Amino acid sequence: MIASLFSPRGRISGTQFLGYIAVDMLAMLVIGFGLGTVPSLDAPLVLSIIWALQAWPLACLFIRRLHDTGCSAAWLWLLVPQAAMAVTSLAMGGYMPGVILLIMNALGIAANLLCWALIFFLALKTGQAGDNRFGPDPHGKRGDFAAKADEFAR
Repeated sequence: MIASLFSPRGRISGTQFLGYIAVDMLAMLVIGFGLGTVPSLDAPLVLSIIWALQAWPLACLFIRRLHDTGCSAAWLWLLVPQAAMAVTSLAMGGYMPGVILLIMNALGIAANLLCWALIFFLALKTGQAGDNRFGPDPHGKRGDFAAKADEFAR
């Protein structure tokens, strides 16, 4: 299961996608609060490093969910503004003059809304039934198992 986080090949269901996203966000929340209790650490820098380490597994997760809906990975370009905002903020070291800070905040809000919209879209959109060009249906295994369980019960 862990190895599959590093592969963009194949498909995952919306439930699996939401599960991974929820665990990731919960872990980041706990880590963020934990870092906030250690005054000697630069918490934003540490969190940025953790996010950078998560970039590939999260991209693979998004790609596999896009594959389940029949879309190509090109849709990930929608997340470029989110990444650009994070890199710019980190590069500026947290200091930004007034007008630039206002612009960055507005762009940051727009980038976050776009990211959340993509997450909700991928979580709620029904995947393609049956196999598609990206691999077998992730629900096919459960469907086969349920059919065999029904047959066994008879």
